[in-house]
Amino acid sequence: MPATDTTSPTKAALEAAVLDLTDEEIVDALSRIKSSPVKQAYEDRKGYTWPREAQRNVLDALARRLAGGRARMSG
Repeated sequence: MPATDTTSPTKAALEAAVLDLTDEEIVDALSRIKSSPVKQAYEDRKGYTWPREAQRNVLDALARRLAGGRARMSG
């Protein structure tokens, strides 16, 4: 008898959708946050280096943030 899948269908769908995002879509979403330090820093970095390098920098920082675990919400 095969093991039953205990993964929630909605959780699996959400994970699949997130994992299907392109690097560009992730960076675009992060840089659309109004009055975000991410947006300004990304634009500054993009003006200083190649746009793809700026995207990679955002993604590297995001990976470090996620690896650090949960953070307190501001406000």
